[in-house]
Amino acid sequence: MEKVYFTDVRAEVTEPEKWFQPELSAVNKLKRLLDSSGILDSILPGDLVAVKTHFGDLGTTRTLRSVFIRTVVEKIKEVGGKPFVTETTGLGLTRPRCTAIGRLLIAETNGYTQQTLAAPIVIADGLLGFDFVKTDVDGKHLKSVYVAKAIAEADVVVCCTHFKLHMVAGIGGSIKNVGVGCVAKPSKFDIHAQGYPKINDKCIKCDECVKLCPVKAIEDYRIVEERCLKCLGCEEVCRYGAIDVSWLPGKIISERIAECAKGVLSVNKNFVYINFLLDISPHCDCHPYSDVPVVRDVGILTSKDLVAIDLASVELYEKESKIGFIPDEKYWPWTDPHRMIEYAEELGIGKRSYRIIEIE
Repeated sequence: MEKVYFTDVRAEVTEPEKWFQPELSAVNKLKRLLDSSGILDSILPGDLVAVKTHFGDLGTTRTLRSVFIRTVVEKIKEVGGKPFVTETTGLGLTRPRCTAIGRLLIAETNGYTQQTLAAPIVIADGLLGFDFVKTDVDGKHLKSVYVAKAIAEADVVVCCTHFKLHMVAGIGGSIKNVGVGCVAKPSKFDIHAQGYPKINDKCIKCDECVKLCPVKAIEDYRIVEERCLKCLGCEEVCRYGAIDVSWLPGKIISERIAECAKGVLSVNKNFVYINFLLDISPHCDCHPYSDVPVVRDVGILTSKDLVAIDLASVELYEKESKIGFIPDEKYWPWTDPHRMIEYAEELGIGKRSYRIIEIE
């Protein structure tokens, strides 16, 4: 039975005549949650601590507030850790989110800076998303996982996850933050697609993909698989639909996310997890917009088990959605949010049994 610590962020005002009640702040509740749970006790003085979060995209407005990340950073400093806030690049090479420079510009636009976070920002997989440590996994889909190098090198990783719904995985929780957010481009491709991209007969030989390819993997207008890093820059830059990609359906993607999470945890076992059930939007923060939350704010959870915390988050969300709010089936009915959690347990990276310990 895994422990999941929980604090309800909804303020229950017991003294309505008082307006100054800082103990009701979600930030102060987070501080008490971190202290009471002991979730940061594994951090030793001098440890390099990666605080993994998601900066969103340009136009996103419901990402995790920077003040929560700063609170976690300050608590890490209190126990002697050396924190840095981190994220990885996305698939492709031309859009802002696809490079470290673009990710940093997005972060700044959305309110995440070294000043607001009280810690430096490091893009974990390097300038273009090719800084990684390769590890083997024995999954039914994947045999190798490419772990972002800064994640592999950190002494401890604290995952700060904005829990929300997701159009292919069903939910975006800690498993996804590890399995997608902590891997480099080749694994991001392997999560979403089969095999390698291929050039079809629509190609007009404009050479745009040839000029863009960072590893010179395109020869005679075909992709040399032995060199290809599956960054999808070629597909992104092609204006003629000449690049075929074999995209995968949601349930298979959910399993591949879990296999990537297993690979990440095989390289670095020192992870702890914080799920923020706030502004639960119907889609991922990687969308360039944000819809209204589908339920009211629920609370913040923390655990050392990514499966337990995600199951607890899903069940708290489902409970909330049944009291007058729209259920997730309205948004992504083809997804199976429980499959990723079940498969992660099958892979041995966590347990689907938990006990919630509520912190006031």
